[in-house]
Amino acid sequence: MIATCPNCSKRYMLDDALLPKEGRKVRCIACKHVWRQASELSSSLNTPPLLGVPDIAIKMNASSEKQSSWLSWILFLAILLSLICFLIFGQNFIIKVWPQGERFYNIIGLQASLPGAGLSIINTSSQVQQDGSVEMVWLTGDVVNTTDLVRPLSPLKIQSIGEASHPKCLETQQGKECVLDYWEHSFSGNSMLPGEKIHFETEPRPKAEGTQHISVAF
Repeated sequence: MIATCPNCSKRYMLDDALLPKEGRKVRCIACKHVWRQASELSSSLNTPPLLGVPDIAIKMNASSEKQSSWLSWILFLAILLSLICFLIFGQNFIIKVWPQGERFYNIIGLQASLPGAGLSIINTSSQVQQDGSVEMVWLTGDVVNTTDLVRPLSPLKIQSIGEASHPKCLETQQGKECVLDYWEHSFSGNSMLPGEKIHFETEPRPKAEGTQHISVAF
């Protein structure tokens, strides 16, 4: 073992086996200082067996706090990413429920893609004409851009609606009505200026037997 003089710090090599458990007095050759030198073996025997446990606990706590911090950041980023995805891919639903949200999407550069958003179909009427033994039907009406923005103009979707019990039903609607016939009407242009009004007249089409009314929408 190495013994160090507490007075002048001179160091000596001692045989630890020569020192009793309670230690013994030794004297420094350089400065003549006398002190009691304990054995390193006895010091280690008197050391509490769990001396290092607090340090280990501290390191474990620090590691747990660091792991918890990372999990919090991952959870925050996951929620943020989910919100962004909902705002982007749920754009049509949001605008349908909250029309004022369209301006928000315009500000951030995401134009609304909901067909017919901001457009109104007015003054619609169905016309019927006999062509031999066949009744021909067509629709007339107007489309108006009710916003102060240029709007994309989508084709009109037209449906002949009849009773759900009709054998030629194409699609059931709320269990009471169904689609007997379906067609579209396209416009010559693909956009409308703010406040613009366009008159439309569809091509004549054979009237489906059992038609009760005709619906038109974007």
